[in-house]
Amino acid sequence: MPNHNRRGWRLSSLKQLVLLSFLVVVTPFGILIYYATDALVEQSAEGRVLAKQALEVTRRGQRLEGLAEDITRSARQYQILAKPEIKQRLTQNLLDYREQLSIHSFILTQVEQLNQISTLLDNIEQYQSEDANNLLGLTREINQQVDLILDQRLQALNSTAQHTQTQLSTLAIILLVIEMLLILFFSFSIIRPVRRIADRIQALGTGEEYTGAMVGGPDELVELEQQLDWLTERLAEVENEKQRFLRHMSHELKTPLTTLREGSDLLADQITGPLNTSQMEVTQLLQSNSRQLQSLIEQLLDYSRLHQNESVNFHRVKLLPVLTEAIEPYKLLLEQKKIHLSLPKEEHEWVTDRAMLVRIISNLVSNAALYGSNEGDLTLSISQTNEHCLINVENDGPTIPLKDVPLLFEPFYQGQNRRQGPVKGSGIGLSIVHDAAESLGATVKLAKNENHRVGFSVCLPISEHPIND
Repeated sequence: MPNHNRRGWRLSSLKQLVLLSFLVVVTPFGILIYYATDALVEQSAEGRVLAKQALEVTRRGQRLEGLAEDITRSARQYQILAKPEIKQRLTQNLLDYREQLSIHSFILTQVEQLNQISTLLDNIEQYQSEDANNLLGLTREINQQVDLILDQRLQALNSTAQHTQTQLSTLAIILLVIEMLLILFFSFSIIRPVRRIADRIQALGTGEEYTGAMVGGPDELVELEQQLDWLTERLAEVENEKQRFLRHMSHELKTPLTTLREGSDLLADQITGPLNTSQMEVTQLLQSNSRQLQSLIEQLLDYSRLHQNESVNFHRVKLLPVLTEAIEPYKLLLEQKKIHLSLPKEEHEWVTDRAMLVRIISNLVSNAALYGSNEGDLTLSISQTNEHCLINVENDGPTIPLKDVPLLFEPFYQGQNRRQGPVKGSGIGLSIVHDAAESLGATVKLAKNENHRVGFSVCLPISEHPIND
């Protein structure tokens, strides 16, 4: 088994690839979030400054209008009464007005109105009351101009916010597309070798040879591929050992079994001397069970050969001799159970593999003979069209329980019904039928299962394989 060496931090490792993909996917969004947050903070600060400025300007405008009204009133009063305290109040109001106006002037863009107000204030200081009436109107015009400037700044701030939002949305969409491409790239970099490993495992499970590309990719997956190489070699060795064991055991079992069969046949033929009734029954029992043991051994060998993808040889076959050959090993059992056998009367021909078809019919007849009722019927029939050939094997016997039907063709499955005789079945007869039918491209199914009548049908399609003459 390969050594499991600890690997350091390398770019080609799976953990490095996953971390790198994570950083590549997350980092752009982190930058986008930082940029969006910075823009939001900056615009929020500008909004707070503008709001504070608007509040101060509004208060100052109201103060200017109040001072303008006081100046107008004081100028009129001084012109009429000429009292010193009125003059002093007027001078203080003019001073306050000039101070507020100087602060207000920083936001104004037009100087004509400021010059007019400055001239007007000079005239009021000369006690020209008729000019004081225009001060309130000019002050209101200045406030309107200031409000307009503030509205323009607010609209500019809104435009900047909308522009920033559009930039962020566009950038987010671009990043999303790039991130999707990166995710697909990194996912493909990881999923592709994983899929290849899955294909290798599937090929390993089905016993087929893997012909795809090498796994490649991260080191961990390459190492896993090496483990699969080792497992493939090991399973091949185990399979070879199993086949060797089956061949040796079949030979070791067949040799004494052949001797046992020959001895029982000699006794049954009374070559060694006449037998009484009890002795003949024992001899027939020996014959029957030795044949069943031979059938079980042959089934195990057939099952092993089918799982080794045994090659098929398609040629035109006469079907009646196939049925006769398949029935031959079970004639004695059929006679003992007094089962009436019916065969087709007309000859049929079909393109198929003769040995594989004999194997299919033989196992179906074996089941019918072992599970069939005493003094029942066993019927083999053939129907043929231009597209398929249908072979039916039906017998009298106990119907198959419904819960056993889906599992009939599973290897080593034995249902509720029990075969007659002291030798227990292997549970692979119908599995052999199913696998052999698949190798021919045929299908086999339970065609009848009612009224103590059980039947299986084998459908042979038109062969697409080359015919070997």
